Amino acid sequence: MRKLIALLALAAAPLLGGCTTNPATGASTFTGGFGASQEIQTGRQQHPEILKEFGGEYPDPGLNTYVDSIGQLLARTVERHDYPYTFTVLNSPIVNAFAIPGGYVYITRGLLALADSEAELACVLAHELGHLNALHHAERQGQAMIANILVAGAAIATGSDLVAQAGGTLATGVLRSFSREQESQADELGIRYAARAGYDVSAMARFLGKLRAESQFEARRHGRSPDEVDKFNYLATHPAPIERMQHANEVAAGYSVRDPMVARDVYLGKIDGLVYGDDPKDGIVRGREFVHPGLGFRFEVPPGFSLFNGAKAVTASGPQGAAIMFDRARVAGGSMGNYVANVWGRRLNLGGAETINVNGMEAATAGARVNTQSGARDLRLVAIRGDAQSVYRFVFVTPPALTERLATDLRRATYSFRRLDPGEAAGIHPLRIRIVTVGPGDTPQSLGNRLPQDGFQQALFQVLNGPDIPFRPGEKMKIVAP
Repeated sequence: MRKLIALLALAAAPLLGGCTTNPATGASTFTGGFGASQEIQTGRQQHPEILKEFGGEYPDPGLNTYVDSIGQLLARTVERHDYPYTFTVLNSPIVNAFAIPGGYVYITRGLLALADSEAELACVLAHELGHLNALHHAERQGQAMIANILVAGAAIATGSDLVAQAGGTLATGVLRSFSREQESQADELGIRYAARAGYDVSAMARFLGKLRAESQFEARRHGRSPDEVDKFNYLATHPAPIERMQHANEVAAGYSVRDPMVARDVYLGKIDGLVYGDDPKDGIVRGREFVHPGLGFRFEVPPGFSLFNGAKAVTASGPQGAAIMFDRARVAGGSMGNYVANVWGRRLNLGGAETINVNGMEAATAGARVNTQSGARDLRLVAIRGDAQSVYRFVFVTPPALTERLATDLRRATYSFRRLDPGEAAGIHPLRIRIVTVGPGDTPQSLGNRLPQDGFQQALFQVLNGPDIPFRPGEKMKIVAP
């Protein structure tokens, strides 16, 4: 053990010079020598990849200029001015904002749809500036360096690869994202910068409340308990939202801003017409229907299933763990029967194989039973020939007790797959955020019913508008419509 301690101390000794004074807090922070020049270089390298991963920059120059102007106002209030800051709206439906080294700050159109005022947007951008100014990215680089060296030192001292493997797993779990303390500190700094810029700092807690409501909404849509949103998780990358809301309220109470900016009407005017949800180029979910105008097909899932369009596959969650997965694979030549039996399903003990025709397209299907962590599951594979180079694939997953009862509905889902004619494809347009003014006869229910989300209209209306905006004639509200 003494030998191990000595080796670890020797390995870590050169790192002690990698500390710097944190400009936002005044504390000493270990960065491993990851300074501004390295941050700028890293950011320049990662920026094109970020754009590629998140759908590129949202194609609305006016909206991008507006967001950047808010970001630049906030950037004048921060402690670090050793690189320029850039603010980019990403064409992604997910609700997210983040920053990377070198001053690059990103916000998705999904988050813009959720925010309700310029003050809320400013607090989100200020939070990300908090991460950059508190050296959290550099600190994470330094921590990763220490973890790797200490793990390597332990492996050398013990001669065990298992130590390195276990240590690497631990390091990955602990360092996978910002710590709870870093997230809390970024909230505090975000409130500081928002106050300096003249914004209503109570907007930080309000937006965190909307994030919590949106997370609960998504949990319900996926068939999970909304209570899990507030549960403590040791490996969670963010503090539980309820904790962040309470802390943000406490910090905001210490600031006094004269005539604080909220700018709700200005903000709503800027996002009126913002694309909401899926972009047609990636396919669109319409209730229980999935339509892809670019590839020219559509299908429909059974009642009781909720559709979700992911980056690599379309999924649908159903009753008691039933699920549907759909994707497209590149396959050159060969029959669909051979593809299912000898390529796609070759590692499964398949049965019930048959060749079928799905609306004029060659197809094949087979079934199998597999054991999972959740117990036995029945699989039904369906492959449909798209063109000479591609195959469309369904995987239907059912608990054995439900397989027979769902068989007819899942068969209908298979045969609902069909090609779109050019006129149909041309007539498919994205959903958009629409700003409407409450009329004398309007109610939350009547406006909520205008939203297209099957079975979740009222819940989504509440998420988009929040519980604090008074519903009265003349007030502006968000809905979703083509």
